[in-house]
Amino acid sequence: MARWPTRIDETKASVIAYNAEASSNNPVTPIGGYNPVDESGAGSADPQLLQGDHVRLSTNSRMFSFSRASPTAAGGGGFKMEEMFSVSAGIDVHRDTLMVSIRSRSKAKQDDMQTRTFETYHDSLVELTAWLAANDVEVVGLESTGVYWKPVVRELQQRSSRLIIWLVNPAEVKKVPGRKTDVSDSQWLSKLVMYGLVSPSYLASTEQDGLRMLTRLRTKVVADRTRSSNRVLKHIETSGIKLASVCSNVLGKTGRCIIDAMLEGVDDVAVLAGLAKGSLRNKKPALMRAVGGRLSGVCKFILRELLAQLDETQHHIDKIDAQISALLEPHVDEIELLKTVPGIDDVAAAAILAEIGGDMSLFPDADHLASWAGFSPGSNESAGKSKHAPARQGDKYLRTIVVQASQVTVRTKGTFWNGKFRQLLPRLGYNKAVFAIGRKMVVAIYHILRDQVPYKSPEPVPPSPEKLKRMIQNYTERLASLGLEVTVTPKQVAQTM
Repeated sequence: MARWPTRIDETKASVIAYNAEASSNNPVTPIGGYNPVDESGAGSADPQLLQGDHVRLSTNSRMFSFSRASPTAAGGGGFKMEEMFSVSAGIDVHRDTLMVSIRSRSKAKQDDMQTRTFETYHDSLVELTAWLAANDVEVVGLESTGVYWKPVVRELQQRSSRLIIWLVNPAEVKKVPGRKTDVSDSQWLSKLVMYGLVSPSYLASTEQDGLRMLTRLRTKVVADRTRSSNRVLKHIETSGIKLASVCSNVLGKTGRCIIDAMLEGVDDVAVLAGLAKGSLRNKKPALMRAVGGRLSGVCKFILRELLAQLDETQHHIDKIDAQISALLEPHVDEIELLKTVPGIDDVAAAAILAEIGGDMSLFPDADHLASWAGFSPGSNESAGKSKHAPARQGDKYLRTIVVQASQVTVRTKGTFWNGKFRQLLPRLGYNKAVFAIGRKMVVAIYHILRDQVPYKSPEPVPPSPEKLKRMIQNYTERLASLGLEVTVTPKQVAQTM
């Protein structure tokens, strides 16, 4: 199959396609289109996926039934790119203004262009939508930078259901430095989406976006709680109180009771140690030594403020959890399926479902989901030499929660994940081995949600004859190095009558 590379000449704002094997009698159509799907899923703006010798559209480009344009013959052996859309628009989004350009194909060499500036207030967005509809715009392209694009996209979705919205990665439309203006940016976007030279990222539905905002907010609030807890530990250690040396959780039941009592003025170490709960009752002598320090007046004030802040933060987390549970009621089955994966609890299942949704038909296969999540290796090859390239960024929230779950499951002995982790550890090191387990976990999640089946640990695969021979030789040599003489005899299988 012929390769069909493209080159974008930004200086002249033209697109030239080359194909040495193409001719007017044998046009070559580039590969990349996917069948459309009924609805969009959750996701963040992610660059296109490159596979093989051709560019494949990103996951959400399957929402569109259009395929890449095919080249047509032109004079002098050159070829011209045909447009995917007849009328397109590009929006350069800012905080206060929108620069919008509408591009229409004409029989002349130059496309017809209209450019207007709109404010980002609601009434201006309504006017923008009406202007796009009046000009029969088929597709709108805008960059996914910051959060300024969100009210624009929401308004376009609500008021123009037939309008196709392409949210594109800014890295794909970056212009040459020194030739950048707001007008040229919007016109360039309109040209890129007209010819399908950029890959659209997929947009979350309103419900999915709300769930995602809650799970991401919970992550940040939990981080605030951790910071407050660390400040409490800092001031306790500063005062010479060594609860951390005795209690595994200083702010657990025992630790909190002792700290509250010290803030109320109790300084008898025997009384303080008597507040121990559970198994810490067996460590009263150590507790009496640990609480021998004294809190100054300033430390008491700071600790009261920090503990009050800690309690308030926990109250916020409880309210967020209740709201998340309410939104997850229609997705109870998916949550229960995700919880069958080792290392995934209620919090992790809610976060994963918020990021990827429950409809796996948006992803062609598990590898696409892993790439979108940021679990695929990067590539950096030059002059036939492969250089170090980190993994792609992907969805940082999804990648974080999956890595945390993989760190939990690799510590469970006797499981498939622990065995696989031990195989990878000597060669990759801890961080890369955990990352590799995370990718396998994403693949498992894809199949679980796609097939609606609970997780089942993979059956052990017997080694191939070649590998079995190498294993026998390796173990025989190791035993021989210890001064033992080894004779290997195949085990006789008992025959049943």
